[in-house]
Amino acid sequence: MKAYSLDFRQKIVDTYDEGGISQRQLAERFRVALSFIETLLKQRRETGSIAPKVRTEQTPTKLNAQQLKVLEQLVETDNDATLAELRERLGQQTGVWIGRSTVDRMLKKLNLSLSKKTLHASEKATERVQKQRVEFWQLIQGILVKDLIFIDESGVNLAFTRLFARAPKGERARAERPQQRGQNVSMIGAIGLRGVITQVSLLGATDGLTFEAFVAQRLVPKLWPGACVVMDNCSIHKGEEIEQWITQAGARLVYLPAYSPDFSPIENCWSKIKNALRSVGARSYPELAKAIEAAFEQVTPEDIRGWFTHCCYCT
Repeated sequence: MKAYSLDFRQKIVDTYDEGGISQRQLAERFRVALSFIETLLKQRRETGSIAPKVRTEQTPTKLNAQQLKVLEQLVETDNDATLAELRERLGQQTGVWIGRSTVDRMLKKLNLSLSKKTLHASEKATERVQKQRVEFWQLIQGILVKDLIFIDESGVNLAFTRLFARAPKGERARAERPQQRGQNVSMIGAIGLRGVITQVSLLGATDGLTFEAFVAQRLVPKLWPGACVVMDNCSIHKGEEIEQWITQAGARLVYLPAYSPDFSPIENCWSKIKNALRSVGARSYPELAKAIEAAFEQVTPEDIRGWFTHCCYCT
């Protein structure tokens, strides 16, 4: 790209020196990038010159097939490396030094984009946990999908709001939400292929006694002979009488292996519920209670079958 002329640069600097105009306004008036204005003024402060810099060596603007392969391997080795880090490592391995913008273009050419990480517990890869996961699937394969019931709890508060919004390019999308979130509201739910089997919301955290009451009063009356209740193995799920109540109803209890939320379709259900609550933005407990009820009513049989399929219980 051809550099801006010295006369044009001088006009920008003279206008800035007259005062009463910000760098952003200056960029808009002369139809140039804000970054150019910042660089130009910084160059004048540091060197006293506003003349275009003369390149002594042309920076490569693309990579050949072999160099692209090296870049792809660098990303496979360290997928959260920054553009600067990838540039440095590529240069060390190939002897070709390109700009960060070129690294970005080459990554797009490889169909590699920057996206939010999906994290999982590193303990999940241990031999002990992998053995538990295999044993769980061996057990579950002998149970009919229609008899599976997944239970879990989650929490919300009075500051729930959508986290993304639109704004002019380069500007922040601003919004308001309460600084005081209030007391947490716990939700406990149970789902099966038949739909949402039961759910409850209550003020405060879920402890062992609360969970036992949910099982005894809400879940057990809805169980049927042959049902299989699946929940994670946290301490509040292991009350002495929980398994006894479930067994007396003709059902059985199975615990998920450690670090295995990906085996529980209700995790996907919570995602839909919370998205619905963020769209409502309830700011009082009565409003939040009504919003929770309405959110559960939005869960469809198609949703649940999709979540069961995602977790490999359905095909």
